[in-house]
Amino acid sequence: MNRQPLFGGAMSTTVKASYLDASQIRQIPDNQEVFIDMNTQQSLIIELLEKVEHLNEEAARFHFEQIAEHNHASSYSIKSVEHESVDVAAPHLPLDTTVYFVRGMQNVAKFNEEAVNHVELVVAIVRLNKVDTDVIISLNVPTQVAAESSEMKDINQIEASSVQAIVQEIKLVVASLQVNDWGLFAA
Repeated sequence: MNRQPLFGGAMSTTVKASYLDASQIRQIPDNQEVFIDMNTQQSLIIELLEKVEHLNEEAARFHFEQIAEHNHASSYSIKSVEHESVDVAAPHLPLDTTVYFVRGMQNVAKFNEEAVNHVELVVAIVRLNKVDTDVIISLNVPTQVAAESSEMKDINQIEASSVQAIVQEIKLVVASLQVNDWGLFAA
C-alpha cells in the first residue's frame, strides 16, 4: 500500500501499490481520481460530488444507482448497505462526517461492446457535511468476464478477489482518507 495524493495534494489516502494512475493514460474529469490495476482489471474511483438531498441510507443507494446508470448497466442489485461511525471508518475526518458502504453487482458491457461482464462493486459514501460534499469511492472488480469481451484477453491475469478482500480494501482507503487543504471545497 502506498500513500497517494489526491486532487493536487488537497486530499490523500492509501492505495495498493499495483494501481496505475489512469490520468497518465487518459483524460480524467477534475472532480475524479481514477486508479487501475492492470493485473486484476480492478478500478478504484474517487469522486467529489455536490451533496445530494437524499438522507442516510437513501443517499448511499442513490449514489450506487447513479454509478449503475453511468456505467449503462443492463442490470444491477444492491446486496447490502452498512453505516459506520466516522471515528471507526474515517478517523482523520471531522466528526460530523457520515460514512456508508454499499455492496452490490452490475452487469456491464465495456466500451459499448455486446458482451456483458459481471462486476462486483463496493461503494463508500463519505459525506463531508462541513462542505456539503459527497466523496464517492468505488471499487469495481470484474468477477465473470464474457468470452467475447475485450477484457477476455487479460483473463489469465485476472486474480480472483474475494468480496471480503474488496470490502477490506475500500475500508482501508476510507480509513486513511484525509483532507489536507479544505480550500479544495471553496465555492
